[in-house]
Amino acid sequence: MNGASHLVGGLTAGVLLGYTEPVELAAIAVAALLPDIDRKNSLMGRFIPVLPHVLEKVIGKRTVTHSLLFGAVIAGLLNMGLPSLILPFLIGFVSHLALDVFTGRIALLWPLPWKMGVPLFGIPPVFIETATAVIYGVWLVSGGYKYFQNLI
Repeated sequence: MNGASHLVGGLTAGVLLGYTEPVELAAIAVAALLPDIDRKNSLMGRFIPVLPHVLEKVIGKRTVTHSLLFGAVIAGLLNMGLPSLILPFLIGFVSHLALDVFTGRIALLWPLPWKMGVPLFGIPPVFIETATAVIYGVWLVSGGYKYFQNLI
């Protein structure tokens, strides 16, 4: 799944759950993109020069950064400094994992070696990506972008 799809998925989940403050939406957006830090060509991976290369080569894609353990560690770090952002973070992070479970296989229980994936009624991942793009279009046309007007 691509970064735009994860971003739209996370922000949509956040808004539907009542999160509309700019700081909350920013936390959701970062969390929705964060698991793909293990890929050098991801939206997050392009901003950090070395880490994605190391993660992709040494640990592999969709492993540690796509695990519940990674999410718990980041939430724990947030609890030490920004506890009000734990729930927005978890919304973005879990939305990413949920979307990836339906479009591939992830090491949800890393460090256990099993990768999990749930085919969505046998629908090929490319159709899920397309549906996400359609939802994004509907979101734009229906004025979903208005939640971000106060950010500028």
